[in-house]
Amino acid sequence: MLRNTVIPSGKLSTEVEFKARPSEPIRKSPSPEGTIGKEILPPEYAQEQHDTWAELYRRQANILEGRVCSEYLAGRELLKYPSGRVPELSYLSEHLRQATGWRIIRVEGYVPEKIFFRLLANKCFPCTDFIRHPSELEYTPAPDMFHDLMGHLPLITNSRFASFFHAYGLAGAAAKTDEEVAWLGRIYWFTVEFGLMNKNAHNPSFRNPDETTIYGAGIVSSVGEIIHSLSSVVKKEPFNVDAISQRVFDIHHMQDTLFEIASFDELESEFRRWASDKTLLV
Repeated sequence: MLRNTVIPSGKLSTEVEFKARPSEPIRKSPSPEGTIGKEILPPEYAQEQHDTWAELYRRQANILEGRVCSEYLAGRELLKYPSGRVPELSYLSEHLRQATGWRIIRVEGYVPEKIFFRLLANKCFPCTDFIRHPSELEYTPAPDMFHDLMGHLPLITNSRFASFFHAYGLAGAAAKTDEEVAWLGRIYWFTVEFGLMNKNAHNPSFRNPDETTIYGAGIVSSVGEIIHSLSSVVKKEPFNVDAISQRVFDIHHMQDTLFEIASFDELESEFRRWASDKTLLV
């Protein structure tokens, strides 16, 4: 479990209970957990870790085109990821800062909701610097750096998504009850992690299922999820933030129902409306 408070211009002192199975680098990062942006020093990775990154990158690149939203692809291009070696958090953080003013903060595992909300409210996205074990290329029980960097970061380069994400963090930081935190957790799951997009999501007469694309990080960072999410096995419903905030989900299997936004304009405006109605945003 991660505890403590964030100092936007400084460091986050933390304690972590970590449950994933990492592929350990030769030497861990000398930067304390909570180091932000260009001050983050990288671990020394073994060739095994670089090979794992290269294989994950290759698998994802082969399947993205035509399946993920154009905003994700633009962000992926802007961040200029290396394809054959593990990237440095400081390098990606600087590209992110130049795009939307966000920065990366180094963490070593799960971040509890309240701290996570504060980080987003301060335009900091928490990223790990370990990569999954080679035996877990298709699935890892906790997010690794491939999920963080290739799943989440590309969209944070998009100004409209970044604005939504900032509003989400502000709303979360204002949450006072467990029920409010649960609402926000469900919204996060069905948008940031498992969101789909279709320009005619709310217009069934004109909706073409072949135009549905992915923006959720939990899907984008898993080849299996990419194929599954766009298949006819998964029911697609038009985005409804009020309904989503009440929707129970099971994290232990692939989702059987997902929600489509028409655009990031809708995602931000509808979230702001909902959060204002709940007095979580002013």
